[in-house]
Amino acid sequence: MAEPHPFGPEAVPRRSLTARMRKFRGKLLVASGPHAVELDELGAFVFRRVDGSATVQGIAEQLAAEYDVSVEVAAQDIGELLAQLADSGMVEAAGP
Repeated sequence: MAEPHPFGPEAVPRRSLTARMRKFRGKLLVASGPHAVELDELGAFVFRRVDGSATVQGIAEQLAAEYDVSVEVAAQDIGELLAQLADSGMVEAAGP
């Protein structure tokens, strides 16, 4: 069974101090150390809202309203995205 990630609905993600972002050809590029990822529109929507004060639930509610998806599905997908970004040192859990 997979280990649960630390980004449940009440988690407060924040960007790593080493994370850098740049918009290039309509995509958001995020890098930290030797790692870099290209985020699509939804990934960029989430990453821009990771500020150390917004919860995963709050970001999910914004995403659900903007893209007409359920809050529950949005929160789960956001948690998985943040876990992947955390593995690359781009975000970390700042709270619960």
